Amino acid sequence: MAAPGGVEVGCRRSQPSVGSAPSSWAGGADRSARAGHLLISVRPVPSPARPTRDRPGRVANYAGEVMVRAGTGGMPDLVPPMQAATGDMPSGPGWAVEFAWDGLRAIAYARPGRVRLLTARDRSVTSAFPELHVLAAKAPRNGVILDGTVVALDDAGVPSRRLLMRRTATQRPGAGLVADVPVGFFVSDLMWLDGESTTSLPYQRRRELVDDLGLAEQPVVLSPSWPAGDAGHVLATARRYGLDGVYAKRLDSAYQPGRRSRNWLRVPLRQSRQVVVGGWTPASPDRPDTVAALLLGVPGPAGLRYVGRVGLGAGAPRAAVTALLPDLGTAESAFAGGVPASVARDALWAVPRLVGQVEFTEWTVGGRLRLPVWRGLVAPEEVEDGLWDDGFADDERWDSGESEVRTVDLDGPEEAPAPAAPQPRVPEQEPAPRVVPEEQRVQARRLEQHFVYNSLNTIASLVRTDPGRARELLLGFADLTRAADRPADDTITLRDELDSVRAYLQLEQARFGKRLTASIVCEPGLDELPVTPLEVLAQVRAIVQEVVEPHPEGGEVTVDAAADGGHCVVTITETATGRTWTVRPAGATL
Repeated sequence: MAAPGGVEVGCRRSQPSVGSAPSSWAGGADRSARAGHLLISVRPVPSPARPTRDRPGRVANYAGEVMVRAGTGGMPDLVPPMQAATGDMPSGPGWAVEFAWDGLRAIAYARPGRVRLLTARDRSVTSAFPELHVLAAKAPRNGVILDGTVVALDDAGVPSRRLLMRRTATQRPGAGLVADVPVGFFVSDLMWLDGESTTSLPYQRRRELVDDLGLAEQPVVLSPSWPAGDAGHVLATARRYGLDGVYAKRLDSAYQPGRRSRNWLRVPLRQSRQVVVGGWTPASPDRPDTVAALLLGVPGPAGLRYVGRVGLGAGAPRAAVTALLPDLGTAESAFAGGVPASVARDALWAVPRLVGQVEFTEWTVGGRLRLPVWRGLVAPEEVEDGLWDDGFADDERWDSGESEVRTVDLDGPEEAPAPAAPQPRVPEQEPAPRVVPEEQRVQARRLEQHFVYNSLNTIASLVRTDPGRARELLLGFADLTRAADRPADDTITLRDELDSVRAYLQLEQARFGKRLTASIVCEPGLDELPVTPLEVLAQVRAIVQEVVEPHPEGGEVTVDAAADGGHCVVTITETATGRTWTVRPAGATL
């Protein structure tokens, strides 16, 4: 028998020391004929006071078994990951909220001297990510099993599908590819700790144990876990950071290996974009003048790409488009690459002249809009230029962290598609800080991996001790990544640039503690002057990283924007050494 809310496991009896929630081990076990492994059946035991539900209106009966393969050393060789259901953000205090990172869901099995990484489908990717072997150095004697996501960040510090696919396109990447496309492991849960299963412990306790393991060091990131009261801040940050969803997890929920449960919810964020109407399906074949759904596309290099269909509902938005469609009918489809046969069978084609606005939750792996909602036609003067030249808008997103990146067979031959051309590398730091020259401005815009990892780990550590400051830093971090993602030839106001500098310094102050103090002063009347994004920040970062960080006592950085003749000059001083640098933002003339 197992305690309510625990896990019933065959083979042995043990009392975990890592938390207060008890678990029992009872029953029989069958020895596998393969490799001498032991097969253990694991059944979550629901609490009678609060039965869990796998779907609305249906109490889970836990019929069937989830098989956990255990090795001879006690730590399981295979623990199937728990899966989240899709739902809305729940109300009430009994939940935690996490980011849904765009990446490759992976389970890490680490013990001193050894690390194994398996995907959600139990495929080994250990050799594909050699930098994650650092987990072995931090693993306790009897091992640890971590649930997380392998993430590759772009130059703006945002998770990138394209970059991660470069890494997963080969079984054993060379040193050059590892250096060009580094990855991190974003840890979110814990299933085993130093000889004891933690799956029966509540989520809140498992997160406390993860936070206390001391894993937060590049390339390992502890994904911040926020109380439900901060859900609004987390959702706002996820949108600003470019993520397409968050997770909501019950604080009292056990980890259910291999199960999909509504104790974990993936809450998608709605996105909005313009689309082209390429046809429609009528309400019935004998009524071609009616409209049941619009067929949508986005222009790409090969032409109009089909991205799905959307119902119109009722009211003015429906009337506006149905009044125009009959005059746009044509015998030929404008979609390049075709339309699914089930859709094309009843479709009526239209000349692609109408542009509309839709909201949707995310892009599917197949490049379709998930759960689109029609918001109406777009006036010709409001059609975005990006509609016609952005091509495949979903190149940088996919379904969720539970999906696997489409790759070559990592367990098969080593032959793989050639990796894409390497991205520009950040030049090596010189011994002394320098004035960043104009020709290096684009490279200097990159948010270094270690800064992103350090920032997220710092924020995660503050959630428990100083949640107010953690919220402030989280929003600042999202704004900083948005600034880094601006085109190099864009312009912003000096106020916005100094806000980015302030967000950066606040994040570094949280990490450095008393070793870094900073102040920013801007002379009245200069706030609205145009500057190039990150023009000042690049110099401030160089000073912090090359002067303050190596110095045992740290330092003090002051940023002073003032008029000098007919131009704006930003003076940056490191007071501990008395050294000064100046930046004259291009275009910031009075």
